[in-house]
Amino acid sequence: MNWPGSEPPRQLRTSTAAIRTVAIYVIVAIAWITLSDLAVDALFSDPAHMVRANLIKGWLFVGVTGVLLYALITRLVHQINQLVHQRQELSRRQQSELEEKVAQRTAELQGANQELDSFAYAVSHDLRAPLRAMNGFSEALLEDHRAELSEPARAHLDQIRIASSRMQGLIDGLLALSRVTRGALERSEVNLSEIVKQSLHVLQERDPHRQVEVGIEPDLIAEGDPRMLAAALDNLADNAWKYSVGAVPAIIRFHAARLDGEPAFCISDNGAGFDMRHIDGLFKPFQRLHRQDEFPGLGIGLATVQRIIHRHGGRITAEARPGQGARFLFTTGSRS
Repeated sequence: MNWPGSEPPRQLRTSTAAIRTVAIYVIVAIAWITLSDLAVDALFSDPAHMVRANLIKGWLFVGVTGVLLYALITRLVHQINQLVHQRQELSRRQQSELEEKVAQRTAELQGANQELDSFAYAVSHDLRAPLRAMNGFSEALLEDHRAELSEPARAHLDQIRIASSRMQGLIDGLLALSRVTRGALERSEVNLSEIVKQSLHVLQERDPHRQVEVGIEPDLIAEGDPRMLAAALDNLADNAWKYSVGAVPAIIRFHAARLDGEPAFCISDNGAGFDMRHIDGLFKPFQRLHRQDEFPGLGIGLATVQRIIHRHGGRITAEARPGQGARFLFTTGSRS
């Protein structure tokens, strides 16, 4: 039979060799037994001598067969060991090549991300000055020449100021998001409960008429960068405060939790919530799940939180229902 690729499969070659070996053994054994019996019958007439001769030829047969079996098994074991060694060497080489490719791709991706962050940081920083000038000049025109301007002109200038202020906010958010990936982590023990408590206290002072029921589990400690974790918790607390504005009373909780069996932290509210079908866009920069007229914002806060958590080697996820609030669970990638 003609096999594609010139050689038959290894399994077929092995089976053929085994059958050939067994056939040779059977033929040789039959020939030995037959010929040796004829020789004994021809050489000896005394029954005692015949028994002794048959015993000797039997021992000889067993000895020769044992030596041949030993040689055959030794050769087979050697071939198996060679095959195992070749497979292991191939596996190690492939694993090494794969790890090298993964490391190279990871380095390329990290380099591209760093370049993108540096570019965003530089561009955002350079855009701040012209925006400040635009906002300042439009404000000066309104203050110094309001009487000379028509109503439509004043309205246009107001829109310029509003748009430039919003653009300034977007740039500030982009700069904040870019700063998260710059600089080294300085890990230490951080009291997350105190950070959340202080954040909500500041928000309550800013809006004293809100009825908010706050529950904070005391002394929840994590290991991480104090500055970055404070920024993440400030954003999460502000998020809970903002989206629970329609609830009376609003309820905001911060406590220990579990995320897929891992120690985690949870901040929750009973506010507007969101549809879980849109969770893929929740942590993306500049993507918002609510209209601007419902809840003002830039869409930067949760993206910043996710980057901070990821830099710490942790995870963050969210659960929510429309009109029933939301809860954010996160880990910090360290023992808590």
